[in-house]
Amino acid sequence: MMDIMENAEFQTQLTSIVETLAKTAVVEISKLFADNSSYLRLEISRFTSENESLKKKCRFLESELQSARKTAGKMNGTEAPLSRTGFNVTETAHRPEIDNVFGKEWCMNLWRHEESKSGEQEDAHLHSSVVIGEPVDLLEEEQNMIMIKEESFDDCSSETIEEDHENTNVKVVIQEEIRKILPELDSKTVQNVVNHLWFVVGVEKTEDLSLVEVSDLKDLMEPIQCRKLVKTFRQRESIGQVDGTAEKTLNPFSSIESLPEQSFIPHYPIKSNWVQIFHVPWERMSPALIQATTTGERARPGPRREFVRIVVAAMQAHCPNPNLSACGEVARTIVSTYPLTFGDISEEGEQIGNGFSCLQRQLKTRVEHVNRDVLEHRIRRPRKPSAKRAGQDDNYLVKRVRCKVDSYGCINWQPPSVPDGETAESLEMKRKVAAEIFQSAGPRAVELTNVEDLMHQTYVYQRHMINSCPPPTISEIEGHWPFLFTERGLCRHFKVLTGIDIRSRFSETLTVKSRRILNYFNSQKLKWNTEIQSLLSEIEENPSATDNNRNTISAILLMMKYFKEKDNSVFILADETSTKTSIENEISLPATPRLIMLGDTLLTSSKWFISIEGKVTHSIDDQLDFTAALSVFFGCFYVFNIEYEESASATLEFLQRFFVRINPEGSKCTSKSGTSRRTGTAVQRKTQNFNTRVATFMQRLSEFEWKTS
Repeated sequence: MMDIMENAEFQTQLTSIVETLAKTAVVEISKLFADNSSYLRLEISRFTSENESLKKKCRFLESELQSARKTAGKMNGTEAPLSRTGFNVTETAHRPEIDNVFGKEWCMNLWRHEESKSGEQEDAHLHSSVVIGEPVDLLEEEQNMIMIKEESFDDCSSETIEEDHENTNVKVVIQEEIRKILPELDSKTVQNVVNHLWFVVGVEKTEDLSLVEVSDLKDLMEPIQCRKLVKTFRQRESIGQVDGTAEKTLNPFSSIESLPEQSFIPHYPIKSNWVQIFHVPWERMSPALIQATTTGERARPGPRREFVRIVVAAMQAHCPNPNLSACGEVARTIVSTYPLTFGDISEEGEQIGNGFSCLQRQLKTRVEHVNRDVLEHRIRRPRKPSAKRAGQDDNYLVKRVRCKVDSYGCINWQPPSVPDGETAESLEMKRKVAAEIFQSAGPRAVELTNVEDLMHQTYVYQRHMINSCPPPTISEIEGHWPFLFTERGLCRHFKVLTGIDIRSRFSETLTVKSRRILNYFNSQKLKWNTEIQSLLSEIEENPSATDNNRNTISAILLMMKYFKEKDNSVFILADETSTKTSIENEISLPATPRLIMLGDTLLTSSKWFISIEGKVTHSIDDQLDFTAALSVFFGCFYVFNIEYEESASATLEFLQRFFVRINPEGSKCTSKSGTSRRTGTAVQRKTQNFNTRVATFMQRLSEFEWKTS
């Protein structure tokens, strides 16, 4: 009896286990199928879009091919009459050489296909010296293609009639200019020249004709004709002969010299100041968004993206490819109307940067997405070198400014005058008194009241030395102002400089916001890459350090992994028994500030130093915590006027905006070059008003907390 009961119990347990495994397998298979099917739908949609784009390109190239054949027929002395489906070419006609169209591998295959057709027809009609060929249908291989309906987007391409009309007017003006200069040219050649100038060279207004070179036209006309045309263009520009028709739709520049170092300009620039007359389609806002604007709440991600699509569609009715500046003006208008709903506002209600950077970037991203397969809307003309006046030196146009963003985020960067009752001699005397007190009493004298008064009274003298150009070395500053190299002395100076008590600010924000960051990463552990997952596992296995220190260090390290920045661009790990002298002798310290962590690992460190320009400058007292060390480290960038290093710029700006809440426009990193986080190669660094990676993370963190709250 007992055996039967045991067997029954065993079978029940086995059945339960099998059912659990089956359910788990079904769930996993369903997830896998959903992921793969979603990816498959995206791929199908993408390939369908690419096919549509190729169709448009093929139609354009087919028309170019017909024009080229006609031109080739005329050059050989024969006029090729058009037939119902194509045109005639001579037997000896060869494929024409046109830049950017022929000579490519796909084009060679196309001509081989055409020549094989011509050869077959020649065998059938040997008695004729003219081969009648049909035009090449570049789409004939796509007739049997299975078309899959693509998800529709709000392109509103039919609303670009006004822009096309303006472009047509400009083309007519350019065509008339060419006819006046070279009346001997036939209509077809003139039209080809105008199209070449517009689509290939990048001419967008009559003033741009003065920038055309002979090499731009050598493939379309004779050399003498090219030189005559270019010479006349430049002469007319120099004497200010600008056609009145173009002035109605364009904003002409007074001279070539007024265009120094132009940035990349879209192929369709802002014409007729459309941004000034642009009307934001408020009436098309969703009910959820209307509710948010009424109550002053933040726009939810879904309604916000929907409104961005609507606004971009309305913008493209005026300009198919608005540039970043135009998107910024529209974003500024939207944010100024509803700042609490659309603006870049921190959790504390403070404006971040200029207040509309995120919306500006979102609008521009949508524009590029809509135009991803429209080649003529994506063409950008190359940067043109600025002209130099006769007699100017080569270095005349060189911009001579200090490279550092000196006053970034500061409210008292350089006082305009000395305090009342003070002179340069009295300030120098007080400086010497403070230095003598430091020599006799040591760093702890910074707590004395008279030392605090001396440092406050000589603040203007300190800034005068630090802000001098060329800037002094850290050793020179330390020799004159040794109390700036103590924790309390530097934090006091930072408060006068920025208006923020950095110790108090970090104490308020580090603990709470660090836990939020840890929760964000822990709640989505499987989503992250292996480096972040390994760090999360290490954080769970090292609870020995104090909770506040560990959480803060962990949060910063996670952010560095998220931004794909190396730990050693902020932290340097040293042995727990290291001293200031041993660190300087044994470790190669970089020029930019570093936070030296003493301990077995970064997470378990319990003592800290700060180094600048290859030497240890600040030693954090043993009784102080990591908040004090981080305050001194971050404060050094402002007090000593040091830019963020490019390799840690995202992490430092995140500390600045998220924890310290300093939110000016621009960035404290003005490096022109950087390292690609994806490829590791040197790349040109874009100038940004608000670091996009920092903005994206802050937005995702807010959305995550809203969804999980």
